[in-house]
Amino acid sequence: MRAKPFLLALIPAALLLGAATLPPGQLRFERFNRSYPEVVPEISPIVQGPLTIQLSAPKSNLTLRNHLLRLEPGPGGSHTAELRVEFQGQGWLVADVGVAGFTGTRLQDQVVVPAQAATLEGRVKVKREPGAYVVTTEQLPKQIRVKIQSGVGSQIVGFCERIPSLIGELDCPRLSQALSSAVVPLPPAGESYLLEDADLTLQERQQLDSYLAASKGQ
Repeated sequence: MRAKPFLLALIPAALLLGAATLPPGQLRFERFNRSYPEVVPEISPIVQGPLTIQLSAPKSNLTLRNHLLRLEPGPGGSHTAELRVEFQGQGWLVADVGVAGFTGTRLQDQVVVPAQAATLEGRVKVKREPGAYVVTTEQLPKQIRVKIQSGVGSQIVGFCERIPSLIGELDCPRLSQALSSAVVPLPPAGESYLLEDADLTLQERQQLDSYLAASKGQ
């Protein structure tokens, strides 16, 4: 089993969040509600006919405003999870626009991630080790769709409207809709992450330990 620094993946990290004021199985960590720089390593490309748009966000900052996780014990020491996250952010968006396999135009502008919420479902296993919890994901969504606002979208739609006669018909309104969000792939299931004791308060560790101990008998 490989153990990685827990904060390498925000969504798998949030799959074990806790707070002492919540009932067992409803968890939150107050220290995870903060800003995370450079957390969007990859964005899925947008393809429409001969047009391909590869988006990237080399400079980004997302703020996790709030989160709530509902955990239920499952068979074999696993836990089903329903996670709700509220977040927003900003950064810089780069779009490499290609036509018929050839990359010819690079557009870039500021991007805003407006305040929004997302709910994800997954399954994890947790192992207590000295000074940390090792969290291994068994099931995760393949991707998350994030709403974005950027001048890059209007630039590309303008490009689309000017060139249909050269490369064939394009659905520019549909392209505009696709550019209003970014599809971000999530890490594959089976990876392991470290949740260190230093990332949790004493009360949070006690609640998590109590939940794990109680779940062993179910």
